[in-house]
Amino acid sequence: MANKFFKKSPFSLLQQKVALCSAYKDAKCGIDKKKKQLFWSGRIKPTAFSKEYNILILYKLWESPKVWVYGDELEKLDAEDFPHKFDIDVDAKMVRICLYRYSEFNVYKLLADTIIPWTVEWLYFYELWLATGEWLGGGEHPDLGKEKTDEEKK
Repeated sequence: MANKFFKKSPFSLLQQKVALCSAYKDAKCGIDKKKKQLFWSGRIKPTAFSKEYNILILYKLWESPKVWVYGDELEKLDAEDFPHKFDIDVDAKMVRICLYRYSEFNVYKLLADTIIPWTVEWLYFYELWLATGEWLGGGEHPDLGKEKTDEEKK
């Protein structure tokens, strides 16, 4: 009933920052007022037996968050079948990762409740991919540059 009378407001960059700082106290988080952009930088360990990975998130309201994993912990950056990524910079040892379908994140959701947990999940499946050579995380990221077989075209 209340939804008829009150319009839902998007989370501001400040609200996003407060949520991130509260949930991830060891990370660095701030807002670049010139760029009107939030940044979050922290280390994530997907399991107790995993390596810790450096993560950088850049977010502007009304745009999709950009999430990078970077550092010496990354392996197989030059692999043709490196999974669920937008960009890779092998020399800088960084990859911009694909976490979700376009409609799954919006300004009414907190980064701390969505993007960070999705990044943990991506890292978990990345480590499985390193071990097995198969991406087990599902998803619909297109195989860029990979030609489909006759069976896949059907």
